[in-house]
Amino acid sequence: MANPPIFPRRPSPGAGRSWPIIFPVVVFSVIIAFVMLIVCSGGFLLVTGTQFHPEGFRIRRFVALRIPIIGVQAGGTTYTDDTPQLSKLLVNKGWIARAPLKPAEAEWELIEIDGDWKGSPRYLTDYLRDDTTRVSLNQWSEDNPLLAGMLWSEIEQAAKLKLYWMAPEMINKMIDFSQLKPVSKSLTKDARADQAKKTLTAYLLTSYQQTQTGAKASGETELASACAKQIERLESVGVVIPTKAKTPEKQGDTQSKKENEEKSDPKKSDEKQEVEAEVDSEDAFE
Repeated sequence: MANPPIFPRRPSPGAGRSWPIIFPVVVFSVIIAFVMLIVCSGGFLLVTGTQFHPEGFRIRRFVALRIPIIGVQAGGTTYTDDTPQLSKLLVNKGWIARAPLKPAEAEWELIEIDGDWKGSPRYLTDYLRDDTTRVSLNQWSEDNPLLAGMLWSEIEQAAKLKLYWMAPEMINKMIDFSQLKPVSKSLTKDARADQAKKTLTAYLLTSYQQTQTGAKASGETELASACAKQIERLESVGVVIPTKAKTPEKQGDTQSKKENEEKSDPKKSDEKQEVEAEVDSEDAFE
């Protein structure tokens, strides 16, 4: 007996039309679950902190929102510049380098986050904010330009190697030195600066040598190599004493003095007209 032919089953009414109804339900359920997650976890967690950049000694604050349980950040991060006045002074004086306009994100280091966790840059940033010093470092740097120039340029070198722990000792050494009474009243500022140079150079050599030894033992070849370069520099020339620049007031005083001398001596005035270019050159170096 022949089998009856098999015909395809006709789709039931409404088959395939349920997906447009299910999809909104699924999306709505996901949204409800997301909202419940936020509510149950106490809402968004506000994350705040500060970061440091070794060039220009810049500091910035950041704010971000995060969902606590799953640890996902909601939205972007907002940054606000918080660079101290002392950092700006050091840049304007030429004692440290000016920061690039757009530093790479990887170059920023955490100082603290949520007022709890603290990173190693704080050993320097606390001083930049004048939070932990016996004197105002802003005023001290203005009053002791030779010592300050040596100090901050060397702190910048250490900061680039992330050796922030060296900053407090260097700062305290220079402050102590500035408060010592000169051995002789006839000792000039340049001579005292040379003594400070020897003191700071000796400390830096010891610190870099110890760091190099530790870096070699722990396999940190890049740090060991960087320390070796600093040791070579310090052994050859030592800490560099900054050059003194004339202020506009002093230049004006010098010019007025020369004009008065010329008025009292006509011969000098005639000589000036004959060799004006040479006199101008001499004025620049007096």
